[in-house]
Amino acid sequence: MSDAVLSSPGGRRGAALLGSVALLVASGCSSAEDVIDADASRGTVTTSNEGTTTPVVVGGGCDDEQGNPAAGPDHVDPGAAVDYDGVPPVSGIHWAQWPDISKPVYVAEERPELGELVHSQEHGWTFIWYDDSVAADEQAMEDLGEVAEGLDDRKTVAIPWTSDDGGALPDGKHIAITHWSVKGGPDGTEWRQFCTSADADTIRAFTERHPPTDALEPNAP
Repeated sequence: MSDAVLSSPGGRRGAALLGSVALLVASGCSSAEDVIDADASRGTVTTSNEGTTTPVVVGGGCDDEQGNPAAGPDHVDPGAAVDYDGVPPVSGIHWAQWPDISKPVYVAEERPELGELVHSQEHGWTFIWYDDSVAADEQAMEDLGEVAEGLDDRKTVAIPWTSDDGGALPDGKHIAITHWSVKGGPDGTEWRQFCTSADADTIRAFTERHPPTDALEPNAP
């Protein structure tokens, strides 16, 4: 799917709310009827990449990464209400605009919307999602920043996954590394690796297995 619009991210919930209200006024439908099940076509059968588990003390305590067939990359208007089953989302229907990712770590108040972030993954970005417990831990955030800054050559960024976004990460895991690969099927493969903490070597190894060039639209920003 070709890209259409480039924009810088504004306020997360303000943009989504305004877009959703505009849709409701135009259609006269209820909010439930306007929500798009954005990754309904993703495959639910997962493949484990055995041997990618890492220890807690050195390596971030990561489980083996898991892959499943990706959902199709259709575009919808910016502001459309999209709902994702994937935790965190990797593929599927997304906004026609993508965010201007300009720093290594984003916090919740400034984070682009999920519909934009899935678009960025179509472009080859790898995300280090961190949960609310990491966001509340000053030292953990400092460590995360150092990890992300060391991966600026890998099209990698740290992004918050909040309780407002969807289901919690697996028990005991506070970090999720995700990438939308072009390989493995008509719409590619979703890859996720869940970790206790952010470890630079582990995340770099993930990006080497799934580099920015392994994407549906790798040359887009």
